[in-house]
Amino acid sequence: MNKMELNNRKLSKITLNKKGQLNISFGMIFSIILIIAFLGFAFYAIQKFLAFQHDVTVAKFYESLDIDVDQVWKSTQASKEVEYIVPRSVKKICFKPGTLENVYFYEEHPIPGKYVEHLDIGSLLCINTSKGKVNFLLEKQYGEALVKVSEA
Repeated sequence: MNKMELNNRKLSKITLNKKGQLNISFGMIFSIILIIAFLGFAFYAIQKFLAFQHDVTVAKFYESLDIDVDQVWKSTQASKEVEYIVPRSVKKICFKPGTLENVYFYEEHPIPGKYVEHLDIGSLLCINTSKGKVNFLLEKQYGEALVKVSEA
């Protein structure tokens, strides 16, 4: 018998049984199932983390906007250009007159927003975002009671 025949015999004993089926141990099958389960959980966790990041960015935007509007509102006269980081999926930041929510995000469709105090919004104003950032101007003139928003 030459070396090739000997190797073929050993290989056939290891991988095939009498019925011609592949011989895989229970431990190997269990390991494969565990790997698949861990990968599935990892992808699920990453998706949840990215959704959480979106929510945190939105909350930080509203908090920063509240602080900046209050700062301009408390001054006698001010003009402040602001820049905020927003989720990349947001296409526009819209300001509308109203009492329930006067600031909201627009992705593929409007997303419920938040009411920001001390804003004077005469008509609907939507400001485009660029690469996850938005710039606009907060202004208050001498003698006015509220802060106006305009494009920078």
